[in-house]
Amino acid sequence: MTIEDARIYCLSKPHVTEDMPFGDDYVAFRVGGKIFAGLPLEKPNLLVLKCDPEMFDEMVAQYSAIEQAWHWHKRLWMQIHLDDAEITTELVKYLTDIAYELVYSKLTKKAKAELEL
Repeated sequence: MTIEDARIYCLSKPHVTEDMPFGDDYVAFRVGGKIFAGLPLEKPNLLVLKCDPEMFDEMVAQYSAIEQAWHWHKRLWMQIHLDDAEITTELVKYLTDIAYELVYSKLTKKAKAELEL
């Protein structure tokens, strides 16, 4: 999966917006104003995703291409090297879905209702 494929998949999720809150070298994907994924453009083929802390250790142990995301809260954010052969498109989509759901599920009822308008 390329970073463009990852970008398109993130944007395919309901109510997702993209912006560059940290400057021209980082694209963030949000739902309800909250970030669930990011692409650090200065590091090609790297995807940053929100992570379930209970899954974090398992993912890092199982995949050498998944590690704690630099500059993000430990065990809550992981970075995935998309160009590593062990990282499949299906795995990236699965982890992106989890990241999206983690953020969406924590939105208030009011925020969710506003998204549906």
